Amino acid sequence: MTTVEDYILQEIFCINLKWYRFDRGLSQEKLAELSNTTPKYISDLERGKFCPSFNKLQEIAVALNLSPYELLKPEHMDEVIVSKRIDERR
Repeated sequence: MTTVEDYILQEIFCINLKWYRFDRGLSQEKLAELSNTTPKYISDLERGKFCPSFNKLQEIAVALNLSPYELLKPEHMDEVIVSKRIDERR
């Protein structure tokens, strides 16, 4: 199992944001609408171009029906690593 120390917090946030967005069946456009941002902003966050403010983190979490801290927990890191390894084999 991978530990938090193996990842920087921003990478964890990027992976979780995308994971929860897909899990909720939301497009970047819909999440942007629900969190009062733009699709480009959501895309930039998912790609790690920059980090959200605490206020924006809370708005995004509410739009995803989460507590903000859930976007910072390394819950889905192992799933992402497995899927990346499968993609690399193709």
